[in-house]
Amino acid sequence: MNLSQYRWTKATEIYPNRGKKSYAGKRLRYRLRSLLHRRQVKQFEQFVAQHPLLIPLLKQRVNYSYPLVHRFLDKRFNTQQRFNAICENLLFLPQQLSYLTEPLWQQPISFGEVIPDFEILLNINEHQPMEGFWALELRYKPHNQLIYLLTFGKLDDALLIAVVQGPNFEGAKELVKRLTKSCHGLRPAYLMVEAMKLLTQILGYQKLFGIPQKYQNKSRLVQSKRYVVDYDAIFSEAGGKAGHYWTLPLQEDRDLESIPSKKRSMYRKRFAMLDSLSEIMQQTLNK
Repeated sequence: MNLSQYRWTKATEIYPNRGKKSYAGKRLRYRLRSLLHRRQVKQFEQFVAQHPLLIPLLKQRVNYSYPLVHRFLDKRFNTQQRFNAICENLLFLPQQLSYLTEPLWQQPISFGEVIPDFEILLNINEHQPMEGFWALELRYKPHNQLIYLLTFGKLDDALLIAVVQGPNFEGAKELVKRLTKSCHGLRPAYLMVEAMKLLTQILGYQKLFGIPQKYQNKSRLVQSKRYVVDYDAIFSEAGGKAGHYWTLPLQEDRDLESIPSKKRSMYRKRFAMLDSLSEIMQQTLNK
């Protein structure tokens, strides 16, 4: 693939053998899925030809085309819904952030340190594109280490949270406890959801959805703890209402009178932290 044209990704490009490890089975599945959806593959090639700004992204991230013939955002999508969603999602954020001197896939946007040494960034999804092309990340800045990941996509006039994934390494539980304390009692998974609520409003959307557990494309199994991320619990605790998707409130209840007096100081600090993040997001994105 060169920078002036796009052709559907070859199986050997997306699944090359690595050392002695063979990916023949994965290449076979990819070829069969591509053949089954050959009409959509041709339409996608035509779509990219009409939007050549996407060619560098698809060249850099060869797996970004695979969701077209497999899954994207929501297991319930049929072939046409998936095609429409992928085309819309590849375009909406680059077009909205067209003023950037470098696209997100070359330079993530930092919103600064939400707490000391931990920054939130807007980035492309560097992991599973079937769970959305765009992401909010919480990183440990001194080592540029990814700690939490939230991926999202666009659905008509709303944004959809597709993944909220935390750390899975030695000492992760202790780290989450420390982060919760530093965030004034707000657990980091919910910090990511709150950050997404802020981003949704700053980007001009009035609705934010969460993917129901049973329709999430690839629920993460933490092998060492045998723990499955419970998206329904996350969105319910974040104030969401169950339905076709979880509908999340964009404004939080800040009535301190309803909070026990001994916790009010903590909540004031939490609200101030989120207000500071919101202000930085607005200053960064509203160019």
